[in-house]
Amino acid sequence: MIALNMRSFVLGAGASRHAGFPLASQLGPALWNWVHHNRPPEHSYRIHVGQLQDIYGGLGDIEMILTDLDECRPGSRAASLERPIRGFLLGDLRLSIREFFQDLQTHEAALYRRLAREQVKPGDAVVTFNYDVACERQLKEAGRWEISDGYGFSLGLESVPPSDVKVFKLHGSTNWWGLFFRGAMGFGQASDLLGPRPTIFFRCDFDFLGYREDVCDPECSGIRRSGGIPAIVMPTSHKRFFEQTSFGREWEPFWESLWHQASQALQSSDEIILVGYSMRAIDLRARELLLEHGNHHARIMVYFGEDSATICETFRARGFSCVESHGGGLFEDFIGAD
Repeated sequence: MIALNMRSFVLGAGASRHAGFPLASQLGPALWNWVHHNRPPEHSYRIHVGQLQDIYGGLGDIEMILTDLDECRPGSRAASLERPIRGFLLGDLRLSIREFFQDLQTHEAALYRRLAREQVKPGDAVVTFNYDVACERQLKEAGRWEISDGYGFSLGLESVPPSDVKVFKLHGSTNWWGLFFRGAMGFGQASDLLGPRPTIFFRCDFDFLGYREDVCDPECSGIRRSGGIPAIVMPTSHKRFFEQTSFGREWEPFWESLWHQASQALQSSDEIILVGYSMRAIDLRARELLLEHGNHHARIMVYFGEDSATICETFRARGFSCVESHGGGLFEDFIGAD
């Protein structure tokens, strides 16, 4: 059922900055600083992140580094590395980003609290490109969101009510995990590695969101420890919305479903509010989602600091008739607006 006066909130890294999470341009140095101070010299994260620091002369352009490792074009720095080494480097970067963001969860998220309590209403949608779970924690505390189906996929939790608000995390989430063979030991008769969707595996993730101890993902019932990978789409220039495994491309239908649901929400929205999202030209799929699939008759509100005016012009040039920003174009300006 579609709510009247439905709103979609589109959140980029700038929205989570107030809660202590780095912008994309700051991620590399911030990650290195965290690894250096939180892991011993012999830890694989510190070794591999240090190797990248040496190979690329710093981590200031983490997107370029990840793209280089992922695509390994002839003549690139990554091409001089053996394939297993590149795999270890990418794998540890992915794991360390997840754990780094989880360490930052203790920071205050005052603007998300106000967003959840004062702005988001039942039937609204949050479309976010952020990995962190600071926003949904505040939505849960405000009684707006539930983990049962609040991410756009069902966990099959009969004890938890359905969510009033959906949070579509189009680049994944630090509390989503690709559990190998659903925790089974050995291959058996499995036909895939990761299953149809990511699991929510770790007890600490449910605790952080405020759930009691008996609430867990049924897919992980009884599992205490198992191999896996974080379900996050790495910030490369050409993002892949699938996992390439020995069984083929996995999770592709899962990601397609999330993007389709986000598209439907944007098409149905009377207001689309962008907070801290830069609309970079390199983010082709995200720009297409907003500019091609957003309701062209919706009121578009943009909050990205001094670049808000430029982003507004991008929407107007694509036929959106009601586009605006307020004040300095900051998150605080939206929260303070009537």
